Amino acid sequence: MRADITIFVLILGLVLIGSSFSISGIRINNIELSKTETSDFYFVHISDTHVMNKQFDKYEEYKQNFVRVLEEIKNFKEKPAFIALTGDTVEWGGSGATGALNYQTLLSCLYQKDSMLYVDSSFTIPIYTTPGNHDYMWESSLKNYKNYLNSENKYVIDMGSVSLFFIDSGSNYFLEPWNWLRVLGAGLFDKDIQWLEQQFSNHQSDKKIVFMHHPAVNYRDEKGIMIDVIARNRENFIQLCENYDVELVLMGHTHSSVVYDGNENKYDSYPFNCSNYPTLFVQTDDCKQDVNYRNVSVSSSGDVVVHEYIRIDFEPVCKNLTSNLILIKLKDMLRGFFNEVIY
Repeated sequence: MRADITIFVLILGLVLIGSSFSISGIRINNIELSKTETSDFYFVHISDTHVMNKQFDKYEEYKQNFVRVLEEIKNFKEKPAFIALTGDTVEWGGSGATGALNYQTLLSCLYQKDSMLYVDSSFTIPIYTTPGNHDYMWESSLKNYKNYLNSENKYVIDMGSVSLFFIDSGSNYFLEPWNWLRVLGAGLFDKDIQWLEQQFSNHQSDKKIVFMHHPAVNYRDEKGIMIDVIARNRENFIQLCENYDVELVLMGHTHSSVVYDGNENKYDSYPFNCSNYPTLFVQTDDCKQDVNYRNVSVSSSGDVVVHEYIRIDFEPVCKNLTSNLILIKLKDMLRGFFNEVIY
């Protein structure tokens, strides 16, 4: 038991180190798509898949959870226009060989055509991503993420009267040195805010939706400190979204589902027609331990509606091995870190 506790403490220490869319001005995975007017459609938001290679997740639990949500979506009678995956796509990404294995495992669940990724073999449901803090780990690098998943960490997609803005909210940022409970997202640098404002200004869309990993609004702890949010330009980002009438910002990271506005008001009564609210900051629960997703619909009349998140019920792979599985994963993560150093 003492050895297991030692491994857990070491892990904590190591964490402290440390298709029809118009692409506007950038290329995703080196391909530019053509613009098509779109009226009624919906898309699916998922987050925090944390996929690992079998060497590190011996039961392939996280991969199977990712496959579960993809199979659920593919079986919808009416197919979504796309899936947005907002970060922590793998358990650790970085630039080393073990992170590359994790991305290879993630890609084995998807289909590729003309450098674009899809969730179905018919290439009708594309998947768009933003990086999360785990995609940076362990070396605060997005090398593997960009090589395997998406060459851009900020970009815009136009779908008729709706513009979709994808942006990177950064790696880990420690608010208080050596306090792992005070870890935030690095957030948006001034150049990111400038980019967003330019894009908001250039895209005179009726509706604007932003996708990123870390929340901009969340609950506060007993010290009055907002937990798990972006460290840089948080208030500037919120004000920018409100100034440009952004409908909603979709995020993950917290492994919970909650909706706030920029004044920290919390909303619980689904569904939300965003036209009736200020900018909504919407967190969607994870696809790691549980399997969750959220639908967002856009009507030809201009309504953007946020629906309640949905949890897929399933029999856990290792329901009788929970404590042992946690230790296995901690040991595998530790092994993975040292492999990164070696490579």
